[in-house]
Amino acid sequence: MYRIFVLAIMCMACNFSGKKEQQPAPGSLVSFFKDQVNPLLHNLETTAAKRRLDSILPVITKRDNYVEMCSWLRCMAVAFQLENKLDTARLYVNRALQLAIEKDTTGRQILAGKIQTAAILGDCKSLDSALRYAREAYSLAKKIDTPGLPFICMKLYDIYEKIGDLPMQKKYLFEGFSRSTSPKHKTVFATNISSWYDRMNQVDSALIFFQALMRDSSFSNPYYDAVRYENLGALLSKKGALKEGLQYQLKGMHISRELNELNAQSYYNIAATYRKLGEYKKDEYMLDTALLFVLQEKNHALQKRIWKAKAENLTLQKLPWQANAAMDSAFAYYQKEVDYSIVAQARELEAKYNLLEKDNQIKSLALSHQASEQKRERQRNTIVRIISGVAILGTFFVWRWRRKQFKRDIREESLRQQLLRGQIESHFLYSSVNGIQRFIRKGDTEGAAEFVRRLTRLFRLSLENARQPFVSLKNELDALANYLMLQQSLFDDQFDYHIEVEGIADQERILIPPMLLQPFTENAILHGFNGQKEKGQINISIKKDHKALHCVIEDNGRGFQGEEGHEQKRPLSAIINRERLEILSRQTKTPAQLTIIDKKATTGEAGVRVELVFPYQTAH
Repeated sequence: MYRIFVLAIMCMACNFSGKKEQQPAPGSLVSFFKDQVNPLLHNLETTAAKRRLDSILPVITKRDNYVEMCSWLRCMAVAFQLENKLDTARLYVNRALQLAIEKDTTGRQILAGKIQTAAILGDCKSLDSALRYAREAYSLAKKIDTPGLPFICMKLYDIYEKIGDLPMQKKYLFEGFSRSTSPKHKTVFATNISSWYDRMNQVDSALIFFQALMRDSSFSNPYYDAVRYENLGALLSKKGALKEGLQYQLKGMHISRELNELNAQSYYNIAATYRKLGEYKKDEYMLDTALLFVLQEKNHALQKRIWKAKAENLTLQKLPWQANAAMDSAFAYYQKEVDYSIVAQARELEAKYNLLEKDNQIKSLALSHQASEQKRERQRNTIVRIISGVAILGTFFVWRWRRKQFKRDIREESLRQQLLRGQIESHFLYSSVNGIQRFIRKGDTEGAAEFVRRLTRLFRLSLENARQPFVSLKNELDALANYLMLQQSLFDDQFDYHIEVEGIADQERILIPPMLLQPFTENAILHGFNGQKEKGQINISIKKDHKALHCVIEDNGRGFQGEEGHEQKRPLSAIINRERLEILSRQTKTPAQLTIIDKKATTGEAGVRVELVFPYQTAH
């Protein structure tokens, strides 16, 4: 259903022909795009759509009507966008937008061009540029009173979701929902509103919203009803009203089955309710059915959650060996999810810089056209002015090129560091799985459940933090504390730790780069305490120092003395973090430093002292 909505956004360019638009003569080709080209694009028959568009190009060229030419160019751009040929799609939509800017006086063709440009830039991951075009389209749509505002709201929500701006996501979701007049479109907004509330952990607010929808009789559409019933049922289940929630969920599933719209997520949600009710066989049946659907959907993240749910089900049925096998499957799909994410980001990075050359070609074509127009106007100007103009333009473009080069280097480094932050050390993951198996073999289900809960929280915090360049100090310390408690369990309490924060009252407002402290505590555990008879101790202190944070991490381990290969083992995390601090220094123009001291060589004490000084940001 969401794909249909997105395709509607991509194809809506052919439908902007409002009352004030200059209308072509009778027999206009605009209806041809709506009736014969758009259906092919909706069905992803791009080759047939392009063949049909090519057949009418001579007629459009002869008629010389800018509305028809703009529609033709945008339809071609949609076809190439659906084929993921984004550079070619950019060429076509830029031509359409340039033509609209030159000839359109109503703003409707300009609006359609800006919406489609924002969609293509979003696919290219150029989110800053996509947001600019989408906001311009939003302002223009409000002025000319177009019914296309829900489409633009969905595009803006999609961009802000990729950026991670939750307040702006909410703004455009609710505005799009209130402006939608189509039940299918309203359903898409309602589904995304439910997801937004889930991310914010605002179950009560989501419940109020969907209970209000149940009282809304303005729409009577099976798609809309199915979404309302399923979401309300899932929310009631979360609040503990299990039987009432199950009835709504089953009612929604019945409607979806009649529409042939069933999916793995629906079965997964109902399975969770059955599991809470203690009906483990029904839970198992629903999870097995969800697995059949998810194989077709190729959703590794959902596959992982389903296998984890199966492991929980089998544990509750007191089948530890089968539960252990299900957890192994969940871990395998988690690894696939991480690998897929890393490969996808690498491909995006490669595509992004391949696209840079195409962008320069597009800009060169536009500038050549502009230069030729200006040349005709400046024919009577003196030769001195022409040379001066060329010199100014040359200086300007050199400056812009250097500025883009600098931004590209910073962005490339940031993306590479994000990939490094997003990887959880494999030895720790395998050790955690072995730890869970050890709890299960001992029959300590409560210990296993507590370990899994802490591990899940660590994974969630780590993955959420890895997506952001800055996270709150509270989140970072929560993730660090979870990590250290898990390591304590794995190493049978062979070490203690203490975290002290001085003079920082509101840790939520202090923003720092994620995953700066954990690598040094990991070194202390894996290398410093290895083979040591004395109980280990890790002390972490954090305090403000002018406009920076001063962090000290000390341990009483073996230090560097007598550790073979420490030059190869220890500096890896230090090198990575030094690179991150250098990037942070360039971005904030504030010095940052990292110092690692072997206490044995300086004070005679055992262990290592790590000092980090880096700037922080304050949340508004």
